[in-house]
Amino acid sequence: MKIFTLTTLISLGLLSMNAFADGDTYSGFSVDYVRSTQNGVNDSSSALAILKSVRPDEHYGYEMQFGLFGSSGPFTSSTFVDISAIGLVPLNNKGLKLYGKAGVADVYSRGLPGKANNLGLTYGAGIEYPRGNGAIRIGFQHLNVGNNTLSPSLSTNLIGLTLLIN
Repeated sequence: MKIFTLTTLISLGLLSMNAFADGDTYSGFSVDYVRSTQNGVNDSSSALAILKSVRPDEHYGYEMQFGLFGSSGPFTSSTFVDISAIGLVPLNNKGLKLYGKAGVADVYSRGLPGKANNLGLTYGAGIEYPRGNGAIRIGFQHLNVGNNTLSPSLSTNLIGLTLLIN
């Protein structure tokens, strides 16, 4: 029931972003390599995310993202939703841009220690290149997984490729 409610809220959130869009609106998905570190032990897995990005101006915007990823420390699976502000800096006249993002992420994880929820800050950066009526991104995003009650909070990075369609 909790997953159904979460999925419904995320869907409504992504759809409502279109209602407030003043500029370009992008929908997309991301395929990521996930790496987490805890006490010198590294874990890696893969992630898949969907996102909606609204850009009222060519230099800034905001986006909402929902994703799933595998192993991170003692947790076997995690889901996350984040809302971030993004800034875009043109690097050349062909549309190549440097982007940065910062916002709030809610990460829900399950594993041997039990279930954990971590509401905290997220940030990321990368390069974005326009292609046709969309864009391709290569970048990273940082999240914290777990909480200090069940296990130490894990520093987790998602590194990957994102495709956006206008």
